[in-house]
Amino acid sequence: MKVYLSSTYRDLREHRLAVDRALRRMGHDVIGMEQYVAEGAKPLERCLADVRTADAYLLMLAWRYGSPADAQQRSITELEFLEAKSAGKPVLAFLLDPEAPWPPAHVDAMAANSAAAASISRFRGEVGSNYLAGIFVTPEDLASQVSAAVARQSLGQSMVERVLAQDSVNATDMVSFGSGQEINPSSMSEIANMVSRAGNSRAMVIDLGEGDDWWSTRLYLLATLLRDLTNIRQILFRSRQKFGGMASPAAVLDGMGDAFPELGDFRRKLANAAPFGAPSRDTGRELQRQTDIWKDLFGGANPELREDMIKVGVRSELLQKWLGERLVDRCIRVDESGPTMVQVQQIVDSLLPDLPLERQVTSTAGTHLELQVICRDSFALELAREWVRSSLPRVPAR
Repeated sequence: MKVYLSSTYRDLREHRLAVDRALRRMGHDVIGMEQYVAEGAKPLERCLADVRTADAYLLMLAWRYGSPADAQQRSITELEFLEAKSAGKPVLAFLLDPEAPWPPAHVDAMAANSAAAASISRFRGEVGSNYLAGIFVTPEDLASQVSAAVARQSLGQSMVERVLAQDSVNATDMVSFGSGQEINPSSMSEIANMVSRAGNSRAMVIDLGEGDDWWSTRLYLLATLLRDLTNIRQILFRSRQKFGGMASPAAVLDGMGDAFPELGDFRRKLANAAPFGAPSRDTGRELQRQTDIWKDLFGGANPELREDMIKVGVRSELLQKWLGERLVDRCIRVDESGPTMVQVQQIVDSLLPDLPLERQVTSTAGTHLELQVICRDSFALELAREWVRSSLPRVPAR
């Protein structure tokens, strides 16, 4: 993991050295002002660029604020801190114990610098109020606390990345199908592509838009196809750039079948028409069979069962009404760096085998909502593996 060290320098030189050594022994990549010697980039520009590329931002504050570096008289350290917050980086903060002995020459308030003294007091207060900051006394004390904090951060981040390798597939190219496109050879190709893309994914994400992007009838048909033809275990619903709920294909079928008896008729016809009472193992043949039955039932032969007459626009509020307790309506919200240790415990202790995760992801195109599903048991297994790895002695490569 790439860790950025942020602090004033002269007063915390020994502390920075102790932290640098500890993190490098753990195998992390450490970035700090010590590496900026003889480089052409201006210090502030290089510092902020490195903050943006780091995996974690480590802030250490004693009693010096640092030299002003911009028009608002903010120090490089505070500008680095603001950059880390803006970029969504995990902030690991540590404050010198107010009771710890400290050289007067390294205390702004003792140097008759009232502006700097007020700034460091304000900065420490802001950090202490908004972050669970560690309190250190000696370089060794700080290095020990930093090692533990970075290990926890790395643990959660690395586990989530491995477990979420079983990614979710988005139904973004099925908007026409969802809003009632006629089922014909062209749309059949679209449906077949969806089934193929689902592969071994754990979840599918459906964007409900403003409530008219998906018909209730098409959601029911999609849930049937996902249940019978894919390994999709959960459907995640996004509504107005927010998490709108999660349900298994079977839960969607049960809930909507109860709410709309005519849709339940489709399910029964499928079961009765299936060879030997089970879906065909030939995906293409089964897809054709199910859509043929759908067209026979809702294609217009019976005016009272025409699909455009019985459909309802799907909204998250209606999903809650139709599915009831079958719908998981809460998710774990994590930042781009991964879950906190409290969230790690929530995942492991959950009664649900699959948990929805919501992440706000920032890219050059802007900020968007990313929904994913994490398997509790896979996550717990990775947790155990990571604990074993972190406990093993690190032997230098020969």
